Amino acid sequence: MKRLPSPTSWAAVAFCLLFLTIYSPSPAQEMGLDRSLVASGTSPMTKQGSADPHKFALEEALRSAVEQALGRLLPAETVVRFYPLLLNRILKQPMGYVQDYHIIHEGEAFGLYRVTVQTTLHAEGLKRDLRGLGLFLAASERPRVVIMVAERVDAEDSWRWWWQVPSPQYQNFIFTAALAKIISARGLVPLDPTLLMDGFPEDPIYQEPLLSDTQGIELAKALGAHVVVLGQVSSQPARAGAPAMAKGSLRALSAHSGQTLAKVSGAVEVQPAGKSEVFDQGFTALAQRLAPHLADGILAPFVSLSKAPEEITVQVLGVRSYGDLILIKQHLQQTPEVKDIRQIQLKSDSGLFTVVLAGSLDSLRRAFTEQDLGSFTTSAGLSGEDRVIVTIHSKR
Repeated sequence: MKRLPSPTSWAAVAFCLLFLTIYSPSPAQEMGLDRSLVASGTSPMTKQGSADPHKFALEEALRSAVEQALGRLLPAETVVRFYPLLLNRILKQPMGYVQDYHIIHEGEAFGLYRVTVQTTLHAEGLKRDLRGLGLFLAASERPRVVIMVAERVDAEDSWRWWWQVPSPQYQNFIFTAALAKIISARGLVPLDPTLLMDGFPEDPIYQEPLLSDTQGIELAKALGAHVVVLGQVSSQPARAGAPAMAKGSLRALSAHSGQTLAKVSGAVEVQPAGKSEVFDQGFTALAQRLAPHLADGILAPFVSLSKAPEEITVQVLGVRSYGDLILIKQHLQQTPEVKDIRQIQLKSDSGLFTVVLAGSLDSLRRAFTEQDLGSFTTSAGLSGEDRVIVTIHSKR
């Protein structure tokens, strides 16, 4: 007989659904990181003279605060999928994102030292680093990349390339695989060569190891890629006292505009392989050296498009009636930078607008500086990176 899930299982499912509901951020949640966060960390008590439990508990508390911020900035599924990358590139050094903090409580209980802090983070620095990793891009905005780099394991050998028809079966293109893995972690979508051959043009002009820019761009379009990476890498064995080297040069081109997005070249010394290691001609190390600048160049135009528009708050002080908010709303609608007004709230003498802004906060501030709206005038200032304060002044 089929068993029904236990109450504990149902509780676990409910908790997961609640977690996704709470931590899948709306656009409004992405803002407001200038507000303080409260977080706690613990560390096992150790023998006197060994590692400081206060230090480790404090670091864990600050890391927890940065994790909270990531939960506001990124969808839950992105945090889960890229957690190893976030752990290595963001959470490893939490102090780099801490603007200030103070300890609310600390003490020992049940063999653990616990520290609770209230902290404010450098929001822009965190957002900048997440953009650098490509994690602010929506799935539809993540550029698809086709890697067409020829490989040669020795100067006396011939070139090998995966787009050769008929393609050599079961060949391991080491550099292509290593580069694809690294740029995928940066937020790009490298296309799998094994899935591309059915749609590959049969024209013999494309059956070359070293493709021109024009050929590469046409192939990228035919294969549905936004970007093509062209180039070649080779390995040179040790000779006459000189170490073995891996070297190469790559260029990334936009399939849409033909623009060169990045050019990189470099060389690495090939380290001897251990008994349990597979010798890869230094291609993995070479990919690690060339990939960061290449990925940055590819991501740059996509990241710039992903920054705007964004939701901000317009707070109105000195509101006398809802009619004042109507006049403020009309002025907002006439401001070119304002693309949409999502929400209006009135609490006592303070009003709040949630606005989709495609321009800068300062341009919106200027739109309300010394403005005469008929029954009153306004002044304006900025508060943090997501709020404009508009003050209503009665006419004398």
